[in-house]
Amino acid sequence: KMVDGGEMKEQKGMPRFLGEIMASVMTAVGPKGVSFARYSIDYHLLRNYLHCLNVWGEERANGMLPEYSVDIVEKYLETDESFRKLVESLKSKR
Repeated sequence: KMVDGGEMKEQKGMPRFLGEIMASVMTAVGPKGVSFARYSIDYHLLRNYLHCLNVWGEERANGMLPEYSVDIVEKYLETDESFRKLVESLKSKR
């Protein structure tokens, strides 16, 4: 379940067969070894930052960022236009 503005909402995942297909494709063509580790760290860090930004706003989200993650978030804000637009969209909601 997910909390959104104090409400509990049932969260639906993707259908199992689709998840298995995606897992197979990612295993075949996705990053491996150290590249996978970097991808995984970045993915989870950015996902958590976006969640905090969406739920608590920019000031609190930035205050919750560990020092090492600030550089990663800034790198994506500078180099990834879709990430930057998503962050701007979440900031404008508040």
